[in-house]
Amino acid sequence: MTKILVIGGGPAGLTAAIEAAKQGFNVTLFEKAKIGENIKCAEGFFDTMKLLEKPCAGVLFKVEQIIVKAKSTYSFDASYLNLWMIDRAVWQKALAKQAENSKVIIKQDFPVQHRELKQLRTAYDYIIDASGAPSVTSRLYGFSSFHKENSARTVQYTLRGDFSHIGNCLKVGLMPDFWGYYWIFPKGKDAANVGVGDFYPVRSESLWARLDKIIEQEGLSEYEILKKIGGICPTAIPESLKYDNILLVGDAAGLTSPLHGGGLDMAVISAMEAVKAIVSNAQSYDKNLRAVFAAKLKFERFLAKLWRQRNLDEMDELIKNLEKNRIYGFMLNPHLINDTTITLLEKFLAKQQSVEC
Repeated sequence: MTKILVIGGGPAGLTAAIEAAKQGFNVTLFEKAKIGENIKCAEGFFDTMKLLEKPCAGVLFKVEQIIVKAKSTYSFDASYLNLWMIDRAVWQKALAKQAENSKVIIKQDFPVQHRELKQLRTAYDYIIDASGAPSVTSRLYGFSSFHKENSARTVQYTLRGDFSHIGNCLKVGLMPDFWGYYWIFPKGKDAANVGVGDFYPVRSESLWARLDKIIEQEGLSEYEILKKIGGICPTAIPESLKYDNILLVGDAAGLTSPLHGGGLDMAVISAMEAVKAIVSNAQSYDKNLRAVFAAKLKFERFLAKLWRQRNLDEMDELIKNLEKNRIYGFMLNPHLINDTTITLLEKFLAKQQSVEC
């Protein structure tokens, strides 16, 4: 029987374990801590490519609108998107239960060091590395899972207070002289994840100081801080996604959006693709996975470049005209984008810029 080791008990690792068990493989999963703990995420599940189903557990609500704050405030219909606000701890514990019911052996508080990985390669037919960034594999093979120029830095508070004014919506905001955004993602009427992400490669400013300014700006200064987290999101895929019999998935594969830093959908999809490759031809994994995300990542990099070239006034005008011309559906549905639609969007933006000038 094919023996599979999964390293990491996050969404990618748990999905890989479940999918591998479905194939009749002998599956073991090592999680360095407790499943559902130490989650560094705003907890928005955005299935941009519409390849997945609603999460099996932990769904707090389906997002009805995305509120965007630039100089003015705009609301975009999100009802047709696969976008949910979730409780990741609940979701991951449910996935773990599903894995155990499928005879996956889960060992928690079981970290794997790169020296141990060298030995584990010979004990298992395949290893799926979902250990995050930097990955265990990157330490063994001497490559970097992320670089300053293609990573986002994030900080976040979970606040307790009245968020009923946002309802079943998510709010994001742009700021002057800052290539990043802040977010308010409600976890209910009385709590929300409030954070800021910086996508600029070189910056010395304290993100915590900027987040505190946003808290004051949004009138949340009196709210209670329940949790405080920070982290780095890799936004570039490593040179290779397969090292010997090890396949990288999720954050270990650099699969977070270069536009907004989210990556739960890519984590799950990459896990499914990894198992699919093991069943058919593991050598095809790298090529196949890049092909799955090619259009999505190309479009999101295009939008990120567009964003980076504009100041807040220009972004406000752009957002206003995207809403006015009703083409923002493409902005929120990367699976609809191809080279032709990118070219058309570029022409629209060039025309709009010439009108502004």
